[in-house]
Amino acid sequence: MIRIFPTGLRFWIGAGFALALLIACQPAPLLRAASVTPDLLTPNADGHNDVVVIRYALGRNATVSIYFLGADGAPRYFRREQPRPQGEYEVLFNGVVENQLLPDGRYTWVVEARDERETARITGTLTVSGSNPQPLQITGFSVSPPEITPNRDGLSDRATINVCVNRPAQLTVYLEGADGVRYPVPRKEVQRRKPGEAGCHVFDYDAGVDRGQEPPPDGTYTVYAVAEDALGLRDVATGTLTIREGGMPRAEILNGQVEFRSDISSGTGDYIPVSLGGFLYFTLTVHNYGSVPIRTSGPPPGTCYDLDQTFNAPQPGRPEGWAEESGAWRVGIDFDTSLRNYPFRWAVGGPEDLETRIIDGRPYYYLPAGRTALVTGCIRITYTPPRNPLYFWAGLIHEDVEIAPLNNRVDPHRVLIEGP
Repeated sequence: MIRIFPTGLRFWIGAGFALALLIACQPAPLLRAASVTPDLLTPNADGHNDVVVIRYALGRNATVSIYFLGADGAPRYFRREQPRPQGEYEVLFNGVVENQLLPDGRYTWVVEARDERETARITGTLTVSGSNPQPLQITGFSVSPPEITPNRDGLSDRATINVCVNRPAQLTVYLEGADGVRYPVPRKEVQRRKPGEAGCHVFDYDAGVDRGQEPPPDGTYTVYAVAEDALGLRDVATGTLTIREGGMPRAEILNGQVEFRSDISSGTGDYIPVSLGGFLYFTLTVHNYGSVPIRTSGPPPGTCYDLDQTFNAPQPGRPEGWAEESGAWRVGIDFDTSLRNYPFRWAVGGPEDLETRIIDGRPYYYLPAGRTALVTGCIRITYTPPRNPLYFWAGLIHEDVEIAPLNNRVDPHRVLIEGP
């Protein structure tokens, strides 16, 4: 059935449809709503009113700014001209703007949205109370020494980085190279202050070699100290540190071979006979197969010991004897009933093998990377030990660092001490 409307009715129906279409085609409000709750902020990290919630809704895509106006009328931006698509948003605000904490006071908050057609704003008030007026600050920072040679030779192997902060904050220290790669610096474990406390903290950087890692490539690095408190406030201090001749030292007794002989035997049988009062001789080769020189110290190859001596004992021309030196490499000889580990020790090369460096006015001696050196020595058999026959063997000692399994108890030889 076909219904026919009167002319007047048809007019009003058409007008209503056109009005609805016109309303539907109008753009949505650019900024539909905005709020900040609660209206009190106490940014003191006590767990109460430490943050407020900022909510806003966009009817269209817009560029958004959120800022606070204080008594001076200057805007303090929390968000500045950030593009946002249409939708609803919620963000937490803890009082930090531009890495500064809002001082106590009454502020006008402004949520501002802008597109190519218009700019819309919604405002309200926020009171800030209990704000710490003291900015987070690194008050002391030092890197010492400014250059290190992290190769485990006991000299300038590590840097100490001191960082002082004026109030509680977490500290992060790292090196950054020109390539942007970062190398973390650990906090020194034993110190009076706990992590996060105000005051001075010590960081210790060994470039990783004490953990068996290769150090960063040689070069100059920027050292960053970053302090960040519970509110997210940050302060940064920078310095420089140069790494030179860095690398893991690596050396061995070549082929794991040691030649032992005595006055009366070349050492080719099941055991080496040596007369009481006679000498046991050895010969071996040290190979520095690493990428860095290794430091050594005396006595020189060719030195002879009595069986009841140690390298610490007074010697001709050296009345004070020799002491262990942290980071120095020495060849050692040990035997079954010795009273200490490797009592007889020698430098890993002679003057013709080693390079001399003057450091702080004192000479130090190094076997260059890739080089080998012949080491000889002897032991005068002054008594018969409780065990006889007994074994003698060699070792390559990195003093106060390690005796690697590769370099410990190398090539044992059985020795028989024959009485008079």
